[in-house]
Amino acid sequence: MKASIRVVIAGAVVGVACSADHALPANYAPTQAQIGAAEAVGAHNQPRAALHLKMARDEVAQAQELARRGDDREATRMLDRARTDAEMALMITREATARTEANQSERELQGLAPGAQKR
Repeated sequence: MKASIRVVIAGAVVGVACSADHALPANYAPTQAQIGAAEAVGAHNQPRAALHLKMARDEVAQAQELARRGDDREATRMLDRARTDAEMALMITREATARTEANQSERELQGLAPGAQKR
């Protein structure tokens, strides 16, 4: 029994050591920053943006697994895809916000137009 526990502990230590050897690619931090920016503007509240945000998160998880396996080239590519999806989420959210603000301004201007009826 004690021998099998030692084998499990040794395997866990080796697994942690191996995963520590494979650092994440340099584009990991900018990708996480872009995801954070999309979250900050409320991308989760826009259906299309939320989809891109989810895709970005999933791609980061895939990149982490690829890096853990030592496939840095594919991990870098996956992080590039994640950053692009996060940027899309950010842009979609900004566009929706701009449209909402423009529509609100148009309604306010219509209310100020000469001859406009007040309710």
